[in-house]
This record gives sequence, C-alpha cells and structure tokens, in this order.
Amino acid sequence: MNIHKLAKHLKEFALDEIEMIAECDCKTELEQLLNEGKLVFEQGLYRYIEKDNDVDYAVFTNKKYSRKSMDINNAIKYFMNNYVQKNCKKGTAKNYNTLFKHIILPFFRDKEISKININDIKNFYLYCSNQNLKPRRIKNSLALLNQLLKYFRQLGYIKNDLNFQVKRLTDKNKFSINRINFI
Repeated sequence: MNIHKLAKHLKEFALDEIEMIAECDCKTELEQLLNEGKLVFEQGLYRYIEKDNDVDYAVFTNKKYSRKSMDINNAIKYFMNNYVQKNCKKGTAKNYNTLFKHIILPFFRDKEISKININDIKNFYLYCSNQNLKPRRIKNSLALLNQLLKYFRQLGYIKNDLNFQVKRLTDKNKFSINRINFI
C-alpha cells in the first residue's frame, strides 16, 4: 500500500491507526516521510504537511481601451519595429511590409487605428476584389490586418468589439466576403 497517499488522505493519524488501515508495519516508510519533510510528529500524532509548489502565478487580463490615438501609418511602423522585427523571420517581415505598403496603406491612408470598424473591413475586402487581387492575396491581406488590429487591441488602442476571423482557403470553396466571420 502507498503510505504516502494514505498519509496525505488521512492528514492526521497515530501510528497504530495507519498500521491498522494499511495492514502492515509502516514505521520505515513513515520515517522516510518525516525525513523528506512531508510529515511531522507532534503530541503522539503524525500530521501530513501540504507543500506548496514553488510556482509563481501571474494573472493576465486584457487592457482596457484607453482611447489612445494613432494613425494607421504610424501603427504599421510601430507593429513592424516592435512585433515583426522581434518575432518573425526576415522573409516574413518582407512579405508583411509589401502587403502593408501596396494593399493595406492605400486603402486606410491616414485613418486612426482606433476608428477602424467592421464596415471598413468589409469595404477593404471589396477594395481588394476590385483591385483584381488573387483570393490568396486577399486572404493574406485580411489576416495581416487582423493581426495588426489584435496587436493594438492588446495594447489598448482598440475596443474589444472589433473581432473578425479569416478562414483558410481550400480548393473546394471560393473565398468571398461570406468567408469572413465577424465575432
């Protein structure tokens, strides 16, 4: 029988009580638990000591919208310098820069990041379609815009009500505005 589990379950017990339950001589195992600091012996009773794991915990919450203002151009520069350069490979950074420069910036121009709404996202999709971009390029542009908006939502520049998801393309279904889920 596992004396450690039994001691943990009983919490406090006498030697004869645990031997009666375990139906064996438990002295050596109890001594071992005493040496490990899992038990203490006080006033004729063994008491199991719950040890706290030496793990620190942190609680992370979403920052509240702080109504900070930043235009899309500065937001992209900040995102590229503080997120992309630190977390992405050079090829990915180059692709992001191209998408921002040639597709996202021309549409949003000097719009503030906090003023972008769901209608802007839908209009951006239509803009991309009218530019005769391939479906994969449209999907990648929307996904990058979504990533940018999520980043600034975490920083507190954007309200939490602007959420959308871009689904992956498959050969079986075409990409359209109906493939964007607004959460």
